[in-house]
Amino acid sequence: MTAGRSVAEGAGATSSGHGFQPAARRRNRIAAGVALAAIAIGGNLYVYSALDASEPVVQAVRDVPAGERITADMLRAVDVDVDSTVNVIAGDRLDSLVGLYAKVRLVAGSLVTVEALQPTPLVTAGTSVVAIQVADGSLPIGLRERVPVLLVVPGDGSDTGAGVVSVAGRVVGSPTDTSSALGLQSLSVDVAAADAATIAAADDVRVVLVEPSEDPAAATAAVAEEGEP
Repeated sequence: MTAGRSVAEGAGATSSGHGFQPAARRRNRIAAGVALAAIAIGGNLYVYSALDASEPVVQAVRDVPAGERITADMLRAVDVDVDSTVNVIAGDRLDSLVGLYAKVRLVAGSLVTVEALQPTPLVTAGTSVVAIQVADGSLPIGLRERVPVLLVVPGDGSDTGAGVVSVAGRVVGSPTDTSSALGLQSLSVDVAAADAATIAAADDVRVVLVEPSEDPAAATAAVAEEGEP
């Protein structure tokens, strides 16, 4: 009895002396769990810090056609996190934008850039805006607001092309559908005032898209102004 009791007491002493010893595989799992928890905490901290970096910028509240004068109810300031390379307008400049003109169409919900606004009206002295009707599908691909175009009035159909008229212009507004059963679209174009009657009286006008880097309508208007007394 004495020998057996001594062995049992020795085993108990050994167990209580060293405590619980987890296996090596279990220790690895515990370490991996701690590492994953640390990564998750670090990710949350990064997200929160990114949210704190948002700044107020100007956003369009509703659709604003090109050429429209900006009023206070068209824009607002919103907090967003945008890349520094995006040329947005700071929210604290919101009041100073009232009275400017939309250079291109501003879509509701979009952020307003510096290039989208200008201080002067799109239609200047010496020019006129003419609305022409064109067949659906006859407009060239890439046509958009403020791009230069040539308005071509077909001639008499002869080989010499007699009677063909070509007028430089610039698109003022995007094409809109008409109530015509023929599927016609209405396109507003800015042309020199001297050419407005020719285009308005034409029954058939073809639209040709020219190089975006050129602006024949502006050049024509400048020449007309220089010739005025």
